[in-house]
Amino acid sequence: MPRHVSRRILQPRSERHVIGGSKKNLILSAWAIAARLWLARSYACGARCTAGFCQATGYGGTVQRRESVEEKIARHSRDGTTTSRELVVQFNADVADGMQWKFVPTQREVRVKPGESALAFYTAENLSSKPITGVSTYNVTPMKAAVYFNKIQCFCFEEQRLLPGEQIDMPVFFYIDPEFETDPKMDGINNLILSYTFFKVNED
Repeated sequence: MPRHVSRRILQPRSERHVIGGSKKNLILSAWAIAARLWLARSYACGARCTAGFCQATGYGGTVQRRESVEEKIARHSRDGTTTSRELVVQFNADVADGMQWKFVPTQREVRVKPGESALAFYTAENLSSKPITGVSTYNVTPMKAAVYFNKIQCFCFEEQRLLPGEQIDMPVFFYIDPEFETDPKMDGINNLILSYTFFKVNED
């Protein structure tokens, strides 16, 4: 008998957005709400470091928190910042040893220019016969480019509980700071890799 898979989407899909145009104010408001919700629900986790430490220091290629995303978008909009350089963002997915999940990016890569936002998805499936709760950490490589990679909304540091055979699509909404293009340290860097690793949460 074929195995039944229950599938759900963590959040509705939407098309990639580019900053600018008549919808700018609406996009800024939506991003501000999404960013505040994400920050409110973030918490420390992971075997190597806490979210707060990683994001404050950039340890392990984790994105740093400095100026808020909505502040960056507003500032570059006021300054009339434009970019022409195209970057390739690739996606990687791993699970910790012993975790019976299948976890993969739903797309291999996206192309985006600094100053643009993009939406990508990862898919997780519980291959076991029991409910499993997982939580993910992430990093961006090359590590020196992580400061320009801004998460607007994602599933990192949030517990995801999957029932046996259940499958879920999880979105990642991100923004590349246009200052990436003018930083001489970024010369020659045209590929970024966003990696997630899921760990099993002990529910004993």
